[in-house]
Amino acid sequence: MKIRTEWLAPILALGLAGCTQQQVNSNARETGRETREAGREVKEESKSVAREAGKAAHELAQETKEAAAKAGKQLKKASKEAKEGWDEAKRESQSPKR
Repeated sequence: MKIRTEWLAPILALGLAGCTQQQVNSNARETGRETREAGREVKEESKSVAREAGKAAHELAQETKEAAAKAGKQLKKASKEAKEGWDEAKRESQSPKR
């Protein structure tokens, strides 16, 4: 009986260690799969957010371009009126006073 116990204890210990290692390996594989899947989801979400930010930046650039063109036209008109006023004042100052 003593001999059986001496052989049985190490065999059980090795068996339990083998099962435990298999469980650890299985858990590690599952965790790896979950991590990769989460990484893919984050990557896809970041692409979507970046795409939306790009669209918003493009729209803002277009609006800025249009506003700059409008301001440029108004500035050109104002400068033309200023030149006309300048020329008018010049003519008036050159005309003989009575």
